[in-house]
Amino acid sequence: MSTLNGFGLITLLGLAYMVVTAPARAETAGGTDRRTITVTGVGEVATSPDLAIVTVAVETTAPKATDAARENAQRSERVSAALKALLGKDDKIETSGYSLDPRYAVPPRGEQAEPRITGYVARNDVRVQTKKIDAVGALVDAAIAAGANRISGIQFTLDTRSVQLRTALQKAGAEARAQAEAVATALGVSLKRVVSASTAAPPFIQPRRVEAFGMRADVAAAPPTPIEPGEVTVSATLQVTYEIE
Repeated sequence: MSTLNGFGLITLLGLAYMVVTAPARAETAGGTDRRTITVTGVGEVATSPDLAIVTVAVETTAPKATDAARENAQRSERVSAALKALLGKDDKIETSGYSLDPRYAVPPRGEQAEPRITGYVARNDVRVQTKKIDAVGALVDAAIAAGANRISGIQFTLDTRSVQLRTALQKAGAEARAQAEAVATALGVSLKRVVSASTAAPPFIQPRRVEAFGMRADVAAAPPTPIEPGEVTVSATLQVTYEIE
């Protein structure tokens, strides 16, 4: 937790809840009681995303494990090449997961039988991080056309967030001050100086996720996949203790 005395700003941000406490008494260094109230302000900023994360997968099945893995490798290579052709120099592509699992026969209801392997399933997950927000739909279409048969998820978030975090913090500070003034008025007291200020949690950025959708059988004949990035939300929380008189 980062703490500032006085009116200094802090740099850590986080999602939390609003809390207003009754006046408390704190003993100062000189031995006298100091009356305080503590409030928590929350600030939010909605902004356009500047980073998209797309996860696609190639899943293949075959009677033999080697055949499932071989076909998967060939299709995954084509998918990676198709994606790389659309990415910018600052974008990234990486394998986020790989699995090769047996597929078992399901015995008829009421019968007991030993598990029997009928084939194997190979899966290769590829994750792309791109700043070309408008190209997400084209990336999805290219991956499917090259052999991907699963879209695991699309997420829009922020790569550069410092300006939004500062704005959210300023809103949180203003909300905390408004709460403190409301409490002081209700209690018939006056606010004095800030005793302490702190954040209660790490920075919080709420990304926007797009649900996975079904694959199209004929990508070439279908129109481009429309993907709307929308907005992401940056939240900040500031807990402030005021001395009152």
